Amino acid sequence: MRPLRCAPVALLWLALLAGSAASAAPARAAYALIIANNTGTEPKQAPLRYADDDGARYYELLSSRTKETVLLSVLDADTQALHPGLAARTRPPTRAALKEALGRLNARMAEDKARGDSPVLYFVFTGHGKRGAAGEGAVSLLDGPFTRTDLYSQVIAPSTAAFVHLIVDACDSYFFVNSRGALPVAPAQVQAVQGLLATRELARYPHVGAVLSTTREQESHEWSAIRSGVFSHQVLSALAGAADVNADGRVEYSELRAFVAAANQGVDDVRGRLEVSIQPPSQDRAAPLVDLGDKSRLGFLLLPAGLEGRLWVEDARGLRVAELHKERERSLVLGLPPASGYFLRGPGREAPFQLTRAGAVVDGAGLPWRDNALASRGAVEEAFRDRLFSVPFGPRFYTGYMASLGQTPVAPAQQPDLSP
Repeated sequence: MRPLRCAPVALLWLALLAGSAASAAPARAAYALIIANNTGTEPKQAPLRYADDDGARYYELLSSRTKETVLLSVLDADTQALHPGLAARTRPPTRAALKEALGRLNARMAEDKARGDSPVLYFVFTGHGKRGAAGEGAVSLLDGPFTRTDLYSQVIAPSTAAFVHLIVDACDSYFFVNSRGALPVAPAQVQAVQGLLATRELARYPHVGAVLSTTREQESHEWSAIRSGVFSHQVLSALAGAADVNADGRVEYSELRAFVAAANQGVDDVRGRLEVSIQPPSQDRAAPLVDLGDKSRLGFLLLPAGLEGRLWVEDARGLRVAELHKERERSLVLGLPPASGYFLRGPGREAPFQLTRAGAVVDGAGLPWRDNALASRGAVEEAFRDRLFSVPFGPRFYTGYMASLGQTPVAPAQQPDLSP
């Protein structure tokens, strides 16, 4: 196993300012379709509070990295106030809206392929999920359930993308993508049902990877302190660059998996412990979920070696947009949407900074820290407040985690092209 090493901040600065040589690989053209629905399809499913907020956060992060991002959601009043103008760019999460969006994105991706580019589709869902009586998982649209059969027949099979990244934060999300256990059907029906199920398995689609919030019949968790689902917050933090363990500007599936494991390792309460399923595309297990080297419309915050501990970034709206527990020796870069007001925060202290334009670079080593006493939000959230992100994440944790799985780690550090 090749040792991991972190790129010095000085070299990252050179990569940011000068860029590296152009790659001969096909250009990556990314698209995103995000469905965020607070309501369920059954009366006993209480409305969620923050699925729409998670959808808005995915939209803000991915729209800075894609050619087109579609958000299907009904944003509540609080979310509309926090994201002015976003409601006008959304459509309700219905079957008709989903079909129209998929048709348009597939047409654009087919054109990209014809030009020799490599189109990538993010298919993101946040909201209610449920496993039906026949064992098939489904998620909730406004006008009814969207089942695993629908996922494979309407999203995956007809997709013109070179790679599809499925990200699902919902109860029973594993069963929305995968099957498990015996078939609850009569013996005469088994062969027919098995033949049908064979067309609804990731193994038949080697270009598809999946990031799922649950591996069993388990609820997903929301946390009011961050106005987010816990799993979505961790995935969004990772995609911002917090999971980039070898400082190459890319976040691969193995890095995301280890990052989520570290973030949740300190949670003792079994009710709050996530059991996730993260499967890379078998066609290329090193395919990145995000690449800061793409020509994105982000600004960049460099967190240098020497800075350590639990850190998070909040914007001027008070939204926590990224969080991590940093190993001291590790350097990393966070890619964030441009905004005039950000705060890098840790327990009891904060440092303001700005990313006023795409391509702006802020060196965290020079930020002016000041004291900031953060108030507790009550005993109900103490487990999340005190225990999430309590374990440092970096090369040491990642190398040990991959060794425990018997899997190959990411390649040693390379210099990313982060030029605007």
